[in-house]
Amino acid sequence: MTNENKYKYLVLLLSAKEVQLYIYDKVNFEKIKLSSADSILAYERDMPGRMGQFTDASAHKEILLNNFLHHIDSALGEVLNQYPKVPLFVLGTKKTTGHFNELTKHAKAVTKYIDGNYSEYSMFELKGLLTKPIMELDFKKD
Repeated sequence: MTNENKYKYLVLLLSAKEVQLYIYDKVNFEKIKLSSADSILAYERDMPGRMGQFTDASAHKEILLNNFLHHIDSALGEVLNQYPKVPLFVLGTKKTTGHFNELTKHAKAVTKYIDGNYSEYSMFELKGLLTKPIMELDFKKD
């Protein structure tokens, strides 16, 4: 890891509806624009139309979520190439992070999954949430 990235962390905020990615240096969060859409609504347009009463709504949601998470994973690969060996924290509900963990091609890049609903957290609250996992990680580095 380059010295300039030594104390930087990638923070992926996942929900079943949207995604946000940040580079965090223990002081500031800088948003990183992914090459995929940041909302699941963009993928709703690509889904085939419902066919009367024969469409299972839960299956539709599952396919939509899979499509969304696959695109996020693909875009994440581009970011990981820009920030090699920078620790990645994935935050989101257990269901969403578990789903992401099952399909990601970048499982080895994930430092830690932090389960919970953090989509409404402020940057200050996210800093507090990340303090302990980052301290544990930095302790292992030294």
